[in-house]
Amino acid sequence: MADEITLTLPTDRDFHRVAHLVLGGLALRLDLTIETLEDLQVALGAILDQAASDEPITVTMSLRDGVLETEVEPVALDGQLDGDSDGLSVGRVLRATVDDIEYEGSSIRLTKRIGDG
Repeated sequence: MADEITLTLPTDRDFHRVAHLVLGGLALRLDLTIETLEDLQVALGAILDQAASDEPITVTMSLRDGVLETEVEPVALDGQLDGDSDGLSVGRVLRATVDDIEYEGSSIRLTKRIGDG
């Protein structure tokens, strides 16, 4: 069974900090490197910035077999993950910070390997 944390945040952007705080606490508990924590924080921030502004945001973090999965919904990323951009696009940020990205409907799942599993 996986360890799992689920947060439901109000739409106010000030509450995004709560998700970052929880991720930081989880990183401390898992003894992650600062580089891994920074990657996860940057990826989460990029996604939270794209969250639908009219609905509460649900963030679920789960750890299983040395892999940390972070799912965020609802988000609107249509077209932002495709192709290579010269600028600092959401897709480019995510590809640089996490190992796998799954986007379907209004939900995105980010996967980061953090251990030998």
